[in-house]
Amino acid sequence: MIQPSTAEFIRRMPKTELHLHLEGSISPRTLLELSQKNRVDLGVNDLAGVERMFRYQDFLGFLDVYRACARCLIYGEDFERVAYELAIHLADQHVRYAEVMLSPAQHMLRNMDFNEILGGVAAGFDRALKERGIICRPAFDFGRQFSLEEAHRAVELAQEGMRYGVVAFSIGGDEANYPPEPFVEVFAVARAVGLHVMAHAGEVAGASSVRGAVEMLGVDRIGHGFRVLEDSELTEFLARRGDITFDVCPTSNIRTGVVATLTAHPLRQMLDAGLPITLNSDDPSLFGTTLTAEYLLAVEHFGFSIDEICRVALQGVRGAFIPAAERERLLSDFSAEQARLRSELDL
Repeated sequence: MIQPSTAEFIRRMPKTELHLHLEGSISPRTLLELSQKNRVDLGVNDLAGVERMFRYQDFLGFLDVYRACARCLIYGEDFERVAYELAIHLADQHVRYAEVMLSPAQHMLRNMDFNEILGGVAAGFDRALKERGIICRPAFDFGRQFSLEEAHRAVELAQEGMRYGVVAFSIGGDEANYPPEPFVEVFAVARAVGLHVMAHAGEVAGASSVRGAVEMLGVDRIGHGFRVLEDSELTEFLARRGDITFDVCPTSNIRTGVVATLTAHPLRQMLDAGLPITLNSDDPSLFGTTLTAEYLLAVEHFGFSIDEICRVALQGVRGAFIPAAERERLLSDFSAEQARLRSELDL
C-alpha cells in the first residue's frame, strides 16, 4: 500500500505531461454531446452507451473508439472545447506544462481546415492559461501507415501551425509494418523548418525501431520505447547520451495489450538502466487513467522512491520542447516546490 503522505506528495507536486493525444482525451459525456451536435452516428444514443464503447476488448476496439472521437470533432469550437477541458483536467493535477498531440491524418482525410482546427485548439489552451496558468502546446502525430506524400503535407501543415504554437512532429500508428527509415526525408524537412521531432518506437516493434528513430530520424524523444531493452548495447548507449527522453505510458501498454501485465512491464528496468524517462497517460479517457494515477502506479507497483519520482518529474521539464530560459525557470520552480512539499510531508 502506498503511504498517504507519498500519495499526497504525488497529487500536489508540479508535473509536465509530454505524451498525450487530444482525440484520446475526450470524455464520454463530451463525445456524446459533440456527436449529437454534429450529427455523427456513434451507434449509441446515450451516455451509458458511450461508456460501454470505452470498455473495448482489444486494440482494434481501441482504434474504433479513437476514430469515433476524431470524427466528432468538426468545427473550431469543438477543438476549443476539448482542448480547454483537457487543459483544465491537467491543471487540476498540478500539471504546469503539457504537449498535446493531434492526429493530422484523421482530419486530413476529411479535408478539414487546419487553421480552424489549430485556431480552436489554441483558443482552448489560451483560456486555460488565463484561468489556471497551465501552458499547453500542440504537436502533430502522423500515422505512418498513410502515404509519404501525405506525411510531407502533414509537415507543411505543422509548419503553418507553428503560429498557433505547434512545437513538434511525430510518427505513430502501425509501427509493426512501417519502420522509421522511409521517413528520413520527412523528418529532415521537419527539423529544417524548426520543428522538434519524436516518434512512437519500441512499443509494438523491437529495439531496431528505436535505433532507426534515433539514428535515421534524429528524434529528440521516443514515445513508449520500452523494447529498447532488448538491445543492451543500444540501451547503454542511449543511457550514456542522456539527451533522448523516453515517454513511458504503463497503463496504455497494458490496455492495448503490448504488455500482458503490470508485473511484466519493464518501467523499473528502464529507470535502473539509466534511461531518461517520463510518465504519461497517452489517451487518458480511453485508457481510464490520469497522469497522477501513473505516478501512483510507479510507486505502488514498481517501487519508485520519492527521490526517483522527483527525478522523473524533473525529466519532464528537461525533455520538454521549450526555450532554455523557460526550462531553467521551470526546473528551479519544480525543485523548490518538491523540496517544500517533502519538508511539509516529512518525506
